[in-house]
Amino acid sequence: MRTLFSQTVAATRPTTDAAWFPGLPHVLAAGASWLVFGGAACAAGLLMASLVSFVVWLPLVALALNNGAPLAPEAASPTLTPNAKRVLFVLWTATAWLAAAMAR
Repeated sequence: MRTLFSQTVAATRPTTDAAWFPGLPHVLAAGASWLVFGGAACAAGLLMASLVSFVVWLPLVALALNNGAPLAPEAASPTLTPNAKRVLFVLWTATAWLAAAMAR
């Protein structure tokens, strides 16, 4: 049976199954919009950025890392390079700020 401690340790050491997931830097970057747009707009920006990230940005980056070819169902997902992670961070932050501005 998994305990809270084992789940916490597993979350701090991501495996290849969880290659990229928004973390504290993402929340801090998007949370800065709280000072500009207020709490409700900031929360809307965080939610929209998380949704768009997993529905749009991650699949596009995976396609780019796979040379534009679709991923085979049995194939392993491509490993995200440091530059790909940087691009995802910038896209995620821009989406959060744009959504917060629109929600205001």
